[in-house]
Amino acid sequence: MILIDNIKHACASCIKGHRSSSCQHKDRHLLPIRRKGRPISQCDQCREERKKRRVHQKCSCSSKKGMYTTENSRVDIANKSSCLVDFIDMPITYSNKDLNVIIEYHDISQMTIELKEWAFNLVKSNLYHLYRKSNDGWNALEKKAEMSTPEARYLIARSASDPNILYGFLLFQMVTEETMDDDVMAEVAYCYELQLVESARNYGLGEYFMKLLAEIGNHWKMDKMMLTVFKSNKGAFRFYKKLGFELDEISPSACLSALQARKFDYEILSKKCS
Repeated sequence: MILIDNIKHACASCIKGHRSSSCQHKDRHLLPIRRKGRPISQCDQCREERKKRRVHQKCSCSSKKGMYTTENSRVDIANKSSCLVDFIDMPITYSNKDLNVIIEYHDISQMTIELKEWAFNLVKSNLYHLYRKSNDGWNALEKKAEMSTPEARYLIARSASDPNILYGFLLFQMVTEETMDDDVMAEVAYCYELQLVESARNYGLGEYFMKLLAEIGNHWKMDKMMLTVFKSNKGAFRFYKKLGFELDEISPSACLSALQARKFDYEILSKKCS
């Protein structure tokens, strides 16, 4: 049995249940807190019960946030689209001082083996030291699988003058996320990775990537953007705070006591889509 006080695993519904004594799953095992780079905020039984409730909420409830079948969700519609950026004038370009880039859009089926390896190696180069110190450690196979899921979409920055020079990428997915309300699921543009090579930093390129993600989220009518940040990554925290991101309601520090939250090595940030 894994108790909530151990906090290596957590469930939003169960956490609320422990507060209100209404949760019946106190003796149930809880799923790992992270999967595919994102938090798991429900235990196995809570997840199945909520799934059953949503299946029974037919068309008459489809206009209510979180009250829809998967087939009718905005996330599902977006994920069935062949291109999530076709509403943006192409090519997408960005220039600042001597940095001039063209930003390409790729779904995972369009990514060459070389591009996948480059993206993975950039993540490893930038974040390996943080993962090694984290609770879960570094798992190359798990990270590669996360970056290659069918719903993975990439924005990749290339040099405008030399297409062989790559400056960075943003990896995102359209997903449904748990909330602290048992009857509501949020539709989210989730930023899995935002990685730049060292020579492309401090030119505003990362901010421009996030601006594009906001445009994509707004166009597809997502509720918000979300991302996960290691607590030890102070620079990333400052960057996202500057862009208007705040602790999400399911972030450990937002839904747990200070003592419990200290046992987590990350936070979940979000920003509403307009």
